[in-house]
Amino acid sequence: MNNYKSFIQNQIKKVTSSASGLISSKSEEQEGGTIELNSQSYVELKAIADKQHTTVQTIVNGIIVQYLASAPNELIPFSVDQKEDNPLLYLDGICKLKD
Repeated sequence: MNNYKSFIQNQIKKVTSSASGLISSKSEEQEGGTIELNSQSYVELKAIADKQHTTVQTIVNGIIVQYLASAPNELIPFSVDQKEDNPLLYLDGICKLKD
């Protein structure tokens, strides 16, 4: 009887450990794709989403897609003044020359 009890307790520990691992890995995945909105923006987006019978996430995803489509693909070169204010920008330019 003791062997059976220990076997059951061992199996429960394994299941609990596996479940904890799955839960923590899912939380980490969700945190990686999470963005924060200030409360006022969320309230405004929520009102728009309710009127359009959609979700805030759908609206934000659309905004992000539009921004990425309109964002310039080329990097804007640093001005001389910016390089003088921050000498590391010179290093950045030197590294790009080697590429």
